[in-house]
Amino acid sequence: PDAYSTNRYIRLKEHKPSFSGFLIPSEYNIRDADSLIKKKYMFRTDENSFIMPSRIYDKPDLTIVFLGGSTTECKYVDEENRFPYLAGRFIEKETGLKVNSYNSGVAASDSLHSIDILLNKIIPMKPDIAVMAHNINDLTILLFEGTYWHENPTRSPIVILDLKPSLRGILKQVKDLMFPNLYSALYVAFHPKTEPDEFRHIRGRKIHIDKTYLTKEFGSNLQIFIDICKAKNITPVLMTQSNRFKNNPDPIIIGSMRKLKDEHGIAYEAYKEIYDLFNEAIREVGARNNILVIDLDKEVPKEKAYMYDVVHFNDTGSRLAAEIISRDLKPLIKR
Repeated sequence: PDAYSTNRYIRLKEHKPSFSGFLIPSEYNIRDADSLIKKKYMFRTDENSFIMPSRIYDKPDLTIVFLGGSTTECKYVDEENRFPYLAGRFIEKETGLKVNSYNSGVAASDSLHSIDILLNKIIPMKPDIAVMAHNINDLTILLFEGTYWHENPTRSPIVILDLKPSLRGILKQVKDLMFPNLYSALYVAFHPKTEPDEFRHIRGRKIHIDKTYLTKEFGSNLQIFIDICKAKNITPVLMTQSNRFKNNPDPIIIGSMRKLKDEHGIAYEAYKEIYDLFNEAIREVGARNNILVIDLDKEVPKEKAYMYDVVHFNDTGSRLAAEIISRDLKPLIKR
């Protein structure tokens, strides 16, 4: 085969750098939500793809980086209320320190993606603290693909790029060079009306939940994150994921989980059990390594006043999370 026909590279889950625009919840976002306001949400990224506001000070006293998926990203939260930014402001106010707090959250990313971000983008920044928050995306990928190393078209850790010359490929390169944010702008302006299906290749397949295997795989990634941070003089912090998985859940939550049972045979109770075990794994790995665990799962009420769907914050929930995070980080910062 032609050695130059394909190329492989690691998928760095990050936003387009230097993007500025407005995001509007899609119809399927609204369908599965009961406290999401459909409006324009300002969304900006800096030259290093962190969600803005990010680098406020050229010479900060303290630098914190938040890693996670869409629950860290806080896409549909007003810019000034996204907890990675707001926690920095609270800490600054309470300590008098100049604080830069960076948001590297990206929808659909899991802990392996965050480890790649840590290795390739965070370490050179020499931050003081790295806070990682994952659960539901790791659970999803392990349930559906069985491993972190898979060939899912949008979530795989490795991307295979076809380099065979074509008119379409040449035009795409020209577009990317001259108009790097064109696709993102069009996506914002004409957001999809139908739900994207990243797992259509396994739809209808019954899934067996191996609790021991799933929690072990998740726990090993948490340990890798901690070990890398410690090796590079970064203080690691883990964070559980807040959610609305109650014993008697709200109707909107039952409705959004129905597809799991219909297509994969996973009842709500079974899913809640393994999801709760993932949060417990975060606590256990944190305790075993004697590091701080910020327990949003226990501290944020499981109500629509704080989350507009199963796990995503609205403005009220994000502000509460920022208060909890800044409170818990303050003793660590003083030490």
